[in-house]
Amino acid sequence: MIAIVFGLRLGRWGVVGFSLAAFVSTLIQTVGFYQIAGHTPGERIAFGNSILALASQFSALFPPPIRPDTVGGYVEFRGFHPLAILFAVWALASATGAARGDEERGIVAAALGTGISRLGLIAARTIAFAIGVVIAAAAAAAGFLVGVASGHESVSPLGVIEASGLLVAVGLSCYALSLLVAQLAAVRVATAAAGVLLLALFLLNSLSRVFDSLSMWRWLSPFRYYDLSQPLPLGGHFEARAVVVLVGVSVVAAAAAAAAFEFRDLGSALVRPPRRASRVSNTVSGAAWWRWPVWRGVFERRIATAVWAVGMAALAIVFVSLTRTIVQVLLSIPSLLPYLSIFVRQQVYPGVLGFTWFNVAQLLFAAMAITYVARWSAEDSDGRLELALSQPISRAAVVVERVATLVACALVIVAASGATLYYASHVQGIDLNAGRVVAASLMLIPFALVFASAGSLLAAWNPRAAVGLLGAFAFASYLDTELGSIYKLPLWVQDLSAFKLFGTPLLTGVDGRNLALLLLLSLVGLASSILAMQRRDVGA
Repeated sequence: MIAIVFGLRLGRWGVVGFSLAAFVSTLIQTVGFYQIAGHTPGERIAFGNSILALASQFSALFPPPIRPDTVGGYVEFRGFHPLAILFAVWALASATGAARGDEERGIVAAALGTGISRLGLIAARTIAFAIGVVIAAAAAAAGFLVGVASGHESVSPLGVIEASGLLVAVGLSCYALSLLVAQLAAVRVATAAAGVLLLALFLLNSLSRVFDSLSMWRWLSPFRYYDLSQPLPLGGHFEARAVVVLVGVSVVAAAAAAAAFEFRDLGSALVRPPRRASRVSNTVSGAAWWRWPVWRGVFERRIATAVWAVGMAALAIVFVSLTRTIVQVLLSIPSLLPYLSIFVRQQVYPGVLGFTWFNVAQLLFAAMAITYVARWSAEDSDGRLELALSQPISRAAVVVERVATLVACALVIVAASGATLYYASHVQGIDLNAGRVVAASLMLIPFALVFASAGSLLAAWNPRAAVGLLGAFAFASYLDTELGSIYKLPLWVQDLSAFKLFGTPLLTGVDGRNLALLLLLSLVGLASSILAMQRRDVGA
């Protein structure tokens, strides 16, 4: 019991941050439904049909909704489904970054020294995360119920409980799978390896709705069992057996993680690829490039950077292959022609690619920034930051070096994904402006810098809270750009969102004002983090 409480204490900021994000997300989506869906049955039916028409073209990301003309169907599609992805990201960060990070910092060794077994430690961590995800799912349900009450309607309490239970089940299964990967892989690649696994499982399920050849394998994905249920709308359904499968995946994966933990040494991986025999030397390398701090950081993150680059290039190919089909179907729906008229006909394909691929790319770059912040937070308490500061280097230089390393790695990822996007589009017969592809891809770097600088400030202020609070900040920024026009938020509030400032560079080019604001927000965050780092004791 003490180990569970201790695990909750270590992850309290993640619970707070993601619970707040879940509550705000469902509340805003519910209130937004009453703002835009109309009030008469005819208006809501027309609204629901338009949502169905659009959702059918983006089934590669989310399953088609049921009864989006009702508040339950709309919020399940716009609120609860995205939260399943957010909870998967939380599970990934908790199982790899936090768990293995605590191992490096000596917290795990100290816990084992008190008499707790390795099996008990894995069980305690899993139970602590389960309690945290239950709290966050309850917050999502509370936000939905508060929003429904504001619309003077009522919903089935059982459906709300079932929708929350689905979030718990998929989040816990992702945590257990990530925890298993964390035992098999080395610390420096655990997050990347688990991220690749979860992304592959998500795409296996979502792309099976587009490519029939994948349908025979989608049973391997936990997201498949989540999609089998949509309990919130009228006429929805709940598959109890699918939830049992998700719980079974969680139990089996957590048990396998515990067994792997029993057979490996602390700080090492269970699976260690054979290394080429080499002569051991304690002589300092004479290579000149080792004297450049940024390149040292890039070399240290070379494997993770390569994984990000390959993954985003593969996703770019997938989205390009889907774009022609999406556009052809959209042009065949008369009710959607007014929305497409904002594009010149020759620019429909770049417009759709800009609103699909680059939206996903923004989310991925925000996630990448969060993984870097998680590493910076770990360095504060595992002794690496103290070791770096023992050298003749200032705290300000450490902060600048961290951000510069992120920029250098991001450039590699941008180059790989941008080039792939351009050549894959050419193969599909979609003519893109090469200059705008380059500009749109490069815009992802100042976009990521906004989250990196905010995370740097949080890591300098409170390292343990940095990841949870940055995740909530990123989610709030995403909601800001989505709902700013619906709620008629002031322009200055919308300009605080990096997602809004990114704009549509593939279609309209780079907006100089938005680029300047992105750089200004990044500089403010960077300067604030330098000041915060100067005034805080390392490890405190």
